Formats: sequence, structure tokens, C-alpha cells
Amino acid sequence: MNGDVISIDGEVYRISELELLTGERNPANARDYILLLAKVLQNPMRLPELLREFCTLRNTLSEPEKEELRMALLRVQIDSELRMHEDILRFQQRRYVAQVIEILIFKELLLAPKEIEGDFE
Repeated sequence: MNGDVISIDGEVYRISELELLTGERNPANARDYILLLAKVLQNPMRLPELLREFCTLRNTLSEPEKEELRMALLRVQIDSELRMHEDILRFQQRRYVAQVIEILIFKELLLAPKEIEGDFE
């Protein structure tokens, strides 16, 4: 393990990225679906090629695993919004990727603004 990167199964990941996704300080034991998310966040242009893998997660993950993945997706969206001023293109892409995956797996966005109900006429 190098200072700010870690190699897992031949892939290199930024430790800070895995810490964000797992919410833990020691991300070396990140699950496969978290590593898949990290892989697509490192290069958002890979989302189309990895789409099938994300779609299969809906049927293969247990409820606790789905909750862990959703928390990772929420962390990415929140982090992207907070850091958007640093690199608008990068963080827009990261937010978009997280939102697409959340919709594919959960069929809705937890952080989506809700429409205000009521009659305004």
C-alpha cells in the first residue's frame, strides 16, 4: 500500500475515495460493489460499459448491502455538491454517475427535491 493509493485485485484506488465511499478510515476491506463504484467514479466515462454490472446489483445485493451502497451514493452526491466549486465538470460527472446508479438500483433519488403539493391558484 502506497501513501495515498491502494491496490486491490490488480486495480489501483485512491484511499480518500474509498474512505468517502465506505465512511471508514480503513477502507482496505471495501466490498466488491463499493470497488465497482470507485472504479466508475475514477473514470465516469466508463459508466456505459459498466451499466450491466450495476443493474445486476439490484437483484443480487442483500438489504444491508443495498443500504451500504445507497449511503455511498449519497456521500458522493453530497461531497460533489460541497466541492463543485473546485472542479465543476469533475464533480458534476460524479454527481450524475451516483444519481444514475441510485435510480437504476433504487428507482428513485433520496436527495431529489420533492414537488410542493398544493393549489396555488
